Amino acid sequence: MNLPSPYSFLPVVLLVFIASENASAADSGEPRLNPFELPPGIYSKDNAPKVLPQNLKLQAIFNIKGKRIVTISGENFMKGDFAFGKRVMSISKNHVILDAGGKEEILILEKSRFRIRKDNKK
Repeated sequence: MNLPSPYSFLPVVLLVFIASENASAADSGEPRLNPFELPPGIYSKDNAPKVLPQNLKLQAIFNIKGKRIVTISGENFMKGDFAFGKRVMSISKNHVILDAGGKEEILILEKSRFRIRKDNKK
């Protein structure tokens, strides 16, 4: 009986292993642009989320030197930052879109009235 050597099966095993790895990586969602970025929900010690407020409130949207900055529940964030465990995906003129592990959350800036007084006395 003439049996094939075990080394002839090695390329086939490697090919199957590599194909299965590529298939599982494709199922995990979009690839990260930065390979050193932690996956959603995993935080470094310095970037760990603080106690999450029950209701996030969009308080302000600023445009400073072409960069948009939002104030959510008393803290400032830019696009790409994590706001209380949710990534700031986009900042528009009157709303912000947050991503909480694949679930989209939209915060709308509510208009509030305030008065500005000017005192001409010197």
